[in-house]
Amino acid sequence: MMTFETDTQAGVVEFLVDGGVTRAEYDAGVAAMEAVIADKGTLSAIAVTRDFSGMELGAWWKDVSWGATHMSKVRRAAIVTDSSWIEMMTRAGSVMVPAEVKLFKPDQIEAARAWVREG
Repeated sequence: MMTFETDTQAGVVEFLVDGGVTRAEYDAGVAAMEAVIADKGTLSAIAVTRDFSGMELGAWWKDVSWGATHMSKVRRAAIVTDSSWIEMMTRAGSVMVPAEVKLFKPDQIEAARAWVREG
């Protein structure tokens, strides 16, 4: 399951992933991100991952294509997880995106929220 909250004034979308992600959940998240981009020009995101058991193929493909066309609009991304494989993938992938990306542990959620709102 993926849920999200939007702070339009700050230009931040915060996601919570706990289990599998469906195409409908992903589409709703994309719509929220695109609304913030339309309003602010860029967005910052927080992804809190408690558990990730995969995503539907349609969601995965949309994630790849959305990222390829919109990553220049992402200012900062805070990844909150205690999963070593997500940390590893974040480190590897962050060198290929223009956004500032920073990892946080679950007990640092407030620091992650403050960081994406800086600057």
